Amino acid sequence: MNPDADPGFDEDPGPLVRPFAVTRGRAGKNLHDLDIITLVVAVRPETDVATLDREYGEILRMCQGRPLSIAEISAKMNLLLVAVKVLVSDLINSGHLIFRSPPQVAGRPDIKLLQAVLDGVRKL
Repeated sequence: MNPDADPGFDEDPGPLVRPFAVTRGRAGKNLHDLDIITLVVAVRPETDVATLDREYGEILRMCQGRPLSIAEISAKMNLLLVAVKVLVSDLINSGHLIFRSPPQVAGRPDIKLLQAVLDGVRKL
């Protein structure tokens, strides 16, 4: 550590500062029902990237022509899942992306199906 330098700027800010800055302090409020396996795909052309912030443009480029899950986007951008959910929700609201969440399973799993799977695994 340099004793002449300002101690507030000499240290690494840590991994949480960037996601906080990228999402402008928003976290988990007024988001679409996005799960880590929710698939998103771009519906606007890649030419719209020039008008967007860097992170939004990167997500739009990645989702051109093929759907990606929230988890894949998070891994490729090296951002926290909650930050990616905020960014993706913004792009959905602006009409750049559409999404498809997995169907919600209501109730308990079918016991007969689970037993059949277990019997099949035991036969292996």
